[in-house]
Amino acid sequence: MFNKIDKYIDEITSALRNPGLLLVSGKENPNIMTVNWCLIGRLWGKPIFTAVVRKIKHTYKLIEESGAFTVNVPRKDIRNEIMNIAVTSGRDVDKFSKFNLHPARAKHVPTYIVGDCGVHLECRVIYRSPIDGAFLDGDIKNHIYEGQENYHTLFYGEILDIYES
Repeated sequence: MFNKIDKYIDEITSALRNPGLLLVSGKENPNIMTVNWCLIGRLWGKPIFTAVVRKIKHTYKLIEESGAFTVNVPRKDIRNEIMNIAVTSGRDVDKFSKFNLHPARAKHVPTYIVGDCGVHLECRVIYRSPIDGAFLDGDIKNHIYEGQENYHTLFYGEILDIYES
């Protein structure tokens, strides 16, 4: 699996910088979330993608319910869609329809991929770690969390497969 990840790592990190990746979760009514904060590497001898999701987000609930997510790397310019997905709630809107993107069933996990993206990582959640704010300095707390206790959770997803469509 690590050889497959090595093949795509430059493309993944480039997409992260501009404008981001697309994470999908949800068994029946999937939601898309823009990803700019993440970690990818090896943990416990397994390939891992760590997604950072706030507890109040609709995607958080869907990951908890399904225990899985996909990460989708755009190969064509869907920058506007990615930026608009970041500021649209999936609780009220089907983001696939709204942004004219096409869901396709994932191969190994109970969710979907974004068919409009060229590379897909399928991840099974094997651990979660809430950020409680204890290690955050005041500037980060005030800038990112604006004095709220609305912290993120790190979802550690074992990468079961990475492939092109």
